[in-house]
Amino acid sequence: MARRVFELGVPVVIALNKVDRLKGGHIATQMETASKLGDFHALHPISAKTGDGVSELRDDLVSLLPEGPLYFPQEQRTDLPPEVQIAELVREQALRLTKDEVPHAITVEVQGAGRACDRGRDPRRDESQKQILVGKGGSMVREIGRRARPEIEAVVGHPVYLELRVKVKARWRRDEALLQRLGL
Repeated sequence: MARRVFELGVPVVIALNKVDRLKGGHIATQMETASKLGDFHALHPISAKTGDGVSELRDDLVSLLPEGPLYFPQEQRTDLPPEVQIAELVREQALRLTKDEVPHAITVEVQGAGRACDRGRDPRRDESQKQILVGKGGSMVREIGRRARPEIEAVVGHPVYLELRVKVKARWRRDEALLQRLGL
C-alpha cells in the first residue's frame, strides 16, 4: 500500500495516530519505522482522541492544497445569505452539545429578524429529541444560544437578541414550502 502511495508523485504526509496510547520511546520507534516507508513531505505524530498534533497536521495539509479560484470577494466569508449562516451556526452548536443524542437530520429555520427554530426531522423520535434540545428547565437551548451568539454577531456585525424555540413538525417531509425554504 505504501509503495503505491509513494508512486503517485504527490507530497505524502504520514500521520501516526494514537500516540496518546504509546510511551515516548515507542513513539520514536514507530516514527522511525514510518520514515522508512519512502520519501515523505512530513511525518506527524497525532492523537485524534486528545487532539495532540492535529492542528499541525491540518495546517500542513492546508499548506499543500493548490490555490483555487475565488468564487466571491476575498473579504466575504461565504456566499451564503446571512439567514442560512445563522441557521447553520445554531445547528452546529445544537449538534456539538447534544453529540449522538440528536440525529444530524435536525434543521434550524430562521424566522424573521433573529428568531430561529430547531426542528427534529425523524417523526418517530421527535418528542424525545425536543426534550433533549430544550434540556432541563431550558438549559440546553439556552447554552446553544449562548455559544452561537458570538458567531452570529460576527456575521451580522452587531449585537443580537437570540430567541430559540424548539418545535416538532409532524410530517415535515410532505411540507414542500418548508423543504424549499430549507433548501432540501
